[in-house]
Amino acid sequence: MAEEFVRVATEVTNVTTARSIGLAELVLLLLVIVCCAYAITKALLLGQKKRSLLLIVGPASSGKTTLFKQLQYGEAPSSTVTSVVPNEEDCRVRQGEGDQGQTVRVVDYPGHVKLRSGCDAYLQRAKKIVFVTDSLVYNDSDSVREAAGFLFSVLANPGVLRHRVPVFIACNKSDRMNAFSVEFVKRRLEKEIDVLLSTVGGLSDTKGGGDDLVNITSVGLGEPFKLANCLSKVSSGAMSALKGNLKTLKPYLTAA
Repeated sequence: MAEEFVRVATEVTNVTTARSIGLAELVLLLLVIVCCAYAITKALLLGQKKRSLLLIVGPASSGKTTLFKQLQYGEAPSSTVTSVVPNEEDCRVRQGEGDQGQTVRVVDYPGHVKLRSGCDAYLQRAKKIVFVTDSLVYNDSDSVREAAGFLFSVLANPGVLRHRVPVFIACNKSDRMNAFSVEFVKRRLEKEIDVLLSTVGGLSDTKGGGDDLVNITSVGLGEPFKLANCLSKVSSGAMSALKGNLKTLKPYLTAA
């Protein structure tokens, strides 16, 4: 009787042990699956964040969506409405007739002030930036101030600074008789950003935080601001998105 009891107990122990081992293997398998899923998801997210975008930004009504449609279809739409969500599409950029061109992922980000906080996620993915500005408004102080503030926020973005993302200032509507020249637009932007830096610098010094002031140029703080001195390479050119005159812009778009 005792021997029979021992035999039965041994069998029960073996079965319990086998079940325990099976459960342990199942738990281990689940852990492996979870780890693999995490690794794959992380790789996909990193791939999405890879700097591969051509990002079009600028104040509202400057012509960003018209430029986006030109790049997408090769012609401007009859009319556009103010964008409230980003437009994103693969566009084939050609230098001229017969050119096969190259495919570029383009994002047109809305210019409304209240939507600009969301632009940071796209700046982190941008390989190149086109800052579109309306060259008709540079006799209006408020418009210049808005454009300069927006441009400064782009140039001072940590990701843009870290990766030295190039910026092209596209002076749109240059075909109009009352359009200001590219050089005039640049001078107004430089002057306004210089005022902005002086104001921010003065406030920082007052609060004892002057060391935290972002320097977006290769020269020391306090020097006159020049776009040519920016850490990110800044170029510019006249453009008419509506008429498809993108001659100054296309070399920038297709450059390596």
